Amino acid sequence: MKAEQLDTPSLLIDLDRMERNLKEMQALADSAGVKLRPHTKTHKMAEVAQLQLEYGARGITVAKLGEAEAMAGAGITDIFIATEIVGEQKMVRLRSLAEKAKVRLAVDSIYHVEQLDRFFGDQVPVEVMIEVDTGMHRCGVEPEEAVELAGEIVSRFPQVKLAGIFAHEGHTYNASEKEEMKQIALDTQKQAVETGKQIEAKWGISCEISIGCTLGQLAGEFLPGITEVRPGTYVFYDVGHAYYLGDINRCAATILSTVTSKKGEEKVVADAGAKSMTIDQRSSGVLKTEGFGKIKSHPDLMIKKLSDEHAIIYPGGSLNLGDRIEIYPNHVCPTVNLYNKAYGIRDGRVEKILTITARGCNQ
Repeated sequence: MKAEQLDTPSLLIDLDRMERNLKEMQALADSAGVKLRPHTKTHKMAEVAQLQLEYGARGITVAKLGEAEAMAGAGITDIFIATEIVGEQKMVRLRSLAEKAKVRLAVDSIYHVEQLDRFFGDQVPVEVMIEVDTGMHRCGVEPEEAVELAGEIVSRFPQVKLAGIFAHEGHTYNASEKEEMKQIALDTQKQAVETGKQIEAKWGISCEISIGCTLGQLAGEFLPGITEVRPGTYVFYDVGHAYYLGDINRCAATILSTVTSKKGEEKVVADAGAKSMTIDQRSSGVLKTEGFGKIKSHPDLMIKKLSDEHAIIYPGGSLNLGDRIEIYPNHVCPTVNLYNKAYGIRDGRVEKILTITARGCNQ
């Protein structure tokens, strides 16, 4: 089947572009001598995760326990859950997950370790990674607090394996220009490496030192001591990253849409709205976006407004009722989560249907 014959809206994945993106990031990690543990929150597809592993990735990263369960159910056996989890219900699920896969778990408080001790006792089946806040100011502890937390874990809970520390340099996305972005990324690495050194010197633990952010990794420089990177968006990229890269053709995901209404030369309306793609925008910075996505092969057009079911496009003269268009989303991660399946496209034809394995796995 040709891609243009699909019903709309549909999520399309350009397989050639996706595979190129995966190989380039793997080559970047390999050249730097660091392990790549890609974040699957962007694609949420077990088949794509398996491809990343085939290309050389060393395990995967997920955002939620539910995503980990979905990926383990598809046969993936090395998973890092990069957000803290709390509650007995999740401990019950964690026990079942650990029977299927090697699991690392984010912690940023002794509370998280205490709940593992209460629930599992002397047989804790997961490893823990301390999250360090290097400037994102979301989760995580300050570097000096991470050193002390490591000591408390080691002294109080010898049955809990502390695997290392990790940081997310997501504040790179707030940078106003590329040099500032690179400095933020390097500052995160410096803080992470120094924290790892202090933990080893003080407590005798050799740490995994893991950082993770597509934009941070695109800076292309890895300091000695970094052992692992966890980018996610690079699998597909999106309009924001295309602005940074200067190349919309790096984007592998589009929304196939149909023009369903036309008002003279002024505007047209297509059937892909906020329920079909993200409504996110960035008005400035290294990932600046204009409008609500870019229309493939129509750089002169702008999606000026999204409602739930409609994209309103100006000007409308070059499009007609019934025309098919492909839209690059501004923010691809939440876009993918809106679909049960995607269509893998090669040379204009549907080569495969990709199940979005972890779609909606938010718990």
